[in-house]
Amino acid sequence: MIYVVLRDAGHGLRDTPGKRTPYIPSLGRAIRENEFNEPTAQYFEDELKRHGVIVHDISPGTKDIPLTQRTDEANRLLNHYIRKYGAANVRVVLVSFHFNAFDGSFSGSNPSGISVHIQPRSNYARELAECVGKYLRQGTKQVWRGIVEQNLHITREFDGVGILLELGFMDHPEEAMLMLNKAFQKEQGTEAAKGVLEYFGLQYKPLKNPVAKPQQKEEEEVIKMAVVVYSDADLSVGYDLANEKKCGLYNRKSLANEQLKINELMVVGGPTEGLEKKTNRVINLSGANRWDTRKKVISYLGK
Repeated sequence: MIYVVLRDAGHGLRDTPGKRTPYIPSLGRAIRENEFNEPTAQYFEDELKRHGVIVHDISPGTKDIPLTQRTDEANRLLNHYIRKYGAANVRVVLVSFHFNAFDGSFSGSNPSGISVHIQPRSNYARELAECVGKYLRQGTKQVWRGIVEQNLHITREFDGVGILLELGFMDHPEEAMLMLNKAFQKEQGTEAAKGVLEYFGLQYKPLKNPVAKPQQKEEEEVIKMAVVVYSDADLSVGYDLANEKKCGLYNRKSLANEQLKINELMVVGGPTEGLEKKTNRVINLSGANRWDTRKKVISYLGK
């Protein structure tokens, strides 16, 4: 039997309006939904591949890929595997990762929790949702909102078995802060993978030498490279640079609170003064204005 999973990280990093938390003073910025979705989906993918499952990313990169394009690609892959191996010899499922929202504000009523969404009257999808939900409820304590039958494009237009995961609420203060927590991302991705493996009838194999969950350290953590932006005006080009360099992105205020040392720190917008203690090397890409800064970043990347 051939096992295939199509993974979807939902919305793009910066193109989709509203897909972010409210402004978080302690970070000096909002958190984009994709900052949780993409790394969590990657942990999910890594666990499945470790068990011999074929995984395809139907929303690659950081741009917001239209829903129709994603489901067209999902159906193309589904049909490809059916033609190649025969419907009786292949099982293909789609899992879409998301973080929910209520009213876009931390004030007032703030629902929380996780849910698994399926197309109405889809028995196979419900079976998959039950398997995944079983493991999602075993980790971080969150409200279990259940399996929700909902008419969504990603599950409706996919011709196979598909589910959509809402793994918290961006406008719930505590859950919003979980979005950047690597241990939480890995936990959710691994739990979803365990559920898919159970649905396939495959046994989960723990790592022989599992990596311990990240613990808060008082000593400085050393990282190779990072980007720091001065304000939201530089956030867009900062995301592009961090994506190209495959490194972390920090707001000036949030970096000040981090216990880490950076080998190379790329400064996008604003002065470099005060950053020397955080890095061995400052790469100043700040211009006279945001357009000049973008030009400097493009020149630095050689584009």
